[in-house]
Amino acid sequence: MDIPARASEIELLLGDVNPSIIARILETGASIAEVDEALRAAEDEDAFGEQPRAPSTSRVAEVRAILEEIAIDDARQHDEDAVSRP
Repeated sequence: MDIPARASEIELLLGDVNPSIIARILETGASIAEVDEALRAAEDEDAFGEQPRAPSTSRVAEVRAILEEIAIDDARQHDEDAVSRP
């Protein structure tokens, strides 16, 4: 059984994110390798437009879903900021 990731490890991978996001990822029980897999898959899909690969575990799928929510929220915020500028 993989050891679940620690908050400090998740922060190293994701950088400055809302603590509630880290808490949600911790709740999945994903290992740091699974968090890394989810992050790499999300980055590949975003940067290269690659077709999503099947996650290796259900925990990877859960983390990917959380990361996708972050990306959607960030995009919305960016759009709102652009509209509110004079």
